[in-house]
Amino acid sequence: MTFIKQHHSTHNLTKTSTMKKLLMLPLALILFTCNSEKYELLNGKWNCHSWTIESSEDNQCSSNVYFMFSPDKTYSSKIGSLEEKGHFMLSGDKLICTPEGKMDIGVEINTLTQDTLRFTMSRSGQKEIVTLLKE
Repeated sequence: MTFIKQHHSTHNLTKTSTMKKLLMLPLALILFTCNSEKYELLNGKWNCHSWTIESSEDNQCSSNVYFMFSPDKTYSSKIGSLEEKGHFMLSGDKLICTPEGKMDIGVEINTLTQDTLRFTMSRSGQKEIVTLLKE
C-alpha cells in the first residue's frame, strides 16, 4: 500500500512539474516576442530632440548628438566631439550599451515607439532625460 501511495504522489509531482513547464512556455514566448519587437523598433538612426537635467531645464541637445542602432546589436554614437562604437542589449526596460574598451552604460527606457526614444539616465548623480527622434 505504501508503494502505491508513493508512486501516485510521484506521478502527481511529475504531472505538476510538466504543467508548470507548459505554462512557462507561452510566457517565455511573449517575453521573447516583446524583446524582439523592441530591438526592431530601436534599429536605425536617432537624433537628439531634447536633453534636460532635472536641476536645470536647459536643453542640452545639439545637432551633434545622435545614436545609430543596428540589427546585429552594435551601435555608434556621437555626443559633441565624443564618438563611440560598441554593442548594446535590452534587459526589461533597460538599454545597456558597452562602448569598445569601456564599462557598460545603462539607461532606463521610458518610451520606445517607431519614432520616439526617451530614456532616463544619471550622470554625476543628476537625473537626465533624453528624447531622441528617429531619422
